[in-house]
Amino acid sequence: MGQRNEWSDEAESLVAMGRWSAAIASYEKALAVGHSEYRLHLNYAVALQQVCRFRDQRDQLSMALQHWPESLEALNHLAVAQIKLSDPCAAERTCRLILAKECDHLAAWRNLGIALSYQGRVLEAIEAMQRSVEIAPSDSSARDNLLLALNYIATDGLELASVHRLLCADLPSAPRKDLPGTTGRRIRVGYVSGDFRSHSVSFFMAGIVGTHDRQCFEVFCYSTTNSPDRRTEDFRYLADHFVDLSTHSDIEAAGRIDADAVDILVDLGGHTSGNRLGIFALRPAPIQASYLGYPATTGCPFIDFRLVDALTDPADSSAFSTEDLVRLPAPFLCYTPHSTFPATSPLPAFANGHITYGSFNHSSKISEETLDLWSRVLIENPASRMVIKSREFSDETICDQFRRRFAQRGIDSPRLTFLGLIENPQEHLAAYSRIDVALDTYPYNGTTTTCEALWMGVPVITLVGTLHAARVGYSILNSVGLDGLAVTSPDNFVAIATAFPEDWSQLANLRARLQKMVLKSPLCDPRRLTRGMEDAYRIMLSTPKEMH
Repeated sequence: MGQRNEWSDEAESLVAMGRWSAAIASYEKALAVGHSEYRLHLNYAVALQQVCRFRDQRDQLSMALQHWPESLEALNHLAVAQIKLSDPCAAERTCRLILAKECDHLAAWRNLGIALSYQGRVLEAIEAMQRSVEIAPSDSSARDNLLLALNYIATDGLELASVHRLLCADLPSAPRKDLPGTTGRRIRVGYVSGDFRSHSVSFFMAGIVGTHDRQCFEVFCYSTTNSPDRRTEDFRYLADHFVDLSTHSDIEAAGRIDADAVDILVDLGGHTSGNRLGIFALRPAPIQASYLGYPATTGCPFIDFRLVDALTDPADSSAFSTEDLVRLPAPFLCYTPHSTFPATSPLPAFANGHITYGSFNHSSKISEETLDLWSRVLIENPASRMVIKSREFSDETICDQFRRRFAQRGIDSPRLTFLGLIENPQEHLAAYSRIDVALDTYPYNGTTTTCEALWMGVPVITLVGTLHAARVGYSILNSVGLDGLAVTSPDNFVAIATAFPEDWSQLANLRARLQKMVLKSPLCDPRRLTRGMEDAYRIMLSTPKEMH
């Protein structure tokens, strides 16, 4: 027992230092000699969560619950693992079990909101998230979850900005730092992200980090991910300085950034999961900006600028942002395709005898408005089918929920095919061979999914709204010369979608040409975008301090 305690104690010490992998090795040693108790399994599960080993985490939590079935702490961690493993129905059940025992359990309300959102039940999710904010108004995770979820339904920019401003106005913010002169030296730019890994954000940042003008700019990538991978190593190579802040507290991370004398610090996460806005609240850099990872204002008083473009955020949208908007040349992002990818397939309509529509967007984005749009398209084209892919559709229960929602709109389930998670990137891209035309979500457009569809030869139809999240599709399509597929009314959306079946040869011709169109477009021109970003950074540096 003494030896086993020694390994457990060693693991706890390593956890305190944030050395998760080493801690896991010590926990494994403790278990290898037959040591089994509630706290050991629970702590081991928490460590596994930190390195994204969610299946192993779930197994350890099951062991912990065998020792103490009523443990709300273990049940809550189990709900997190179930969410991460794309099992939101099970997570909902676990959260409701906790709430039946403790009705004001903060984490259970937070996780219930996420579980409901992943099932496409966003309005119910928002109610749960609002409850979590009522219980703990200062809890950052509760606030972030609610703000992100509101983007899935928001169409009023002033109202959305008002909620962000209200929930973030009282966040602590350190005094602004003075900007040292940059004459005669390189401008130091730092990017903070938990997604310098195999994540969609990385496919839009690699080109930027790799093409900065090194005579004028010095680039820092501050990584906060606990699960680095091969993609992470790419950024280690691309950046002048790659700094792992995953085990640093906000204060420690801010101290490191301050020591690096970064001039402009750019957040790539906003209110998404795992963000480190707490670092920015300490104002380690004189100028701080938001870019790419979040589709709305942050509402945070310590974020000075947002990088957008004139199509996503036209002149009359400045009132929707608490930050000053700096507009990049459209599109505001640059897509780097996967290094290996399958060939563009022939138009599937020729083999199927009908048009197949599709969407590979996250289930949370499939709003009531989106279901209305898609159903109208399917009704207008009775021979058509639709393929809908999201990792949550690995759960047949969620598929059945969506089948019922379509049925309420007159769409029979045999016309619908649901695809779940496909982990292999090439196999995921190959799934586009099953669809002829992609239908975007509204009011939260796809981004990565739109780029991937176009890259695989599949045109995308998008409905353009007033907010950034509802205009990203327009910016992307405009960049590849398909702005005619970005429409401003549901009627036009349906009309264009139902016009494609009239001329399959024209659609097949576009499919064959589309990848080259994308490759030659501004969407895949990192140098063009990066020069625009560098100009934007110079504008930020020259903006009077009182305007920040």
